[in-house]
Amino acid sequence: MRYGFAMAAAPARERLARLVDLASQSEMPARELTDELADLLLDWPENYPPAMREPFEALLEKSLRDVDPAARALLAQRFADGTMPLSVLNTLIFDADPEARQAILARNATEANDTTAARMVDERDLLAAARAGTIELPLVLALYFGISSDVAAKALADRSGFSLALLCSGMGCSRAAFSALAVLASPQADTDESYRRLAVYDQVPDEGARALLQFWRGQTAAAQPAA
Repeated sequence: MRYGFAMAAAPARERLARLVDLASQSEMPARELTDELADLLLDWPENYPPAMREPFEALLEKSLRDVDPAARALLAQRFADGTMPLSVLNTLIFDADPEARQAILARNATEANDTTAARMVDERDLLAAARAGTIELPLVLALYFGISSDVAAKALADRSGFSLALLCSGMGCSRAAFSALAVLASPQADTDESYRRLAVYDQVPDEGARALLQFWRGQTAAAQPAA
């Protein structure tokens, strides 16, 4: 049985080695690499053992960082209703369209290991720090929400306001706190855009937002050096 597994796994290992080698030597454009990995994982060959999926998924997650937002949005559409792991889906959520975002949040709500509510934040302290301007807003959010500054910056860069609403909902922040942060995040927005941004707060599913925030906080904690 073990011999049979080794024989079946050989083509998968050879393909993985080839893709890793091409990626490390920059001989394959990131878009081409992610497309090939996506095709493979979405139509897994019968002669590839299921246990071999994980290294391909890890390579895909790594390669996603190097593709443009438009490509990431297309991949989010392809992956949202499939069997991709949450770590891959959550990497794409900032570039996903509204339908794919909702599907990703639903997956988080149903599959996350830790569904407990995030710690509450002192909104007065949060808003005071955000308004003071002594620390850049992404760093303020990173500090108070327990996430990386990269995730905070991506959330703030989302012109729709959905990603910031997601963070606030996941943390249990009030609508008033979200509204204040949304205005601080985009002070140059006109009235119509501001209203559109504020309205997205009601579109965020609380349970999915809590689960996704816990995922990001777990990633940030894991990246911290050991005490």
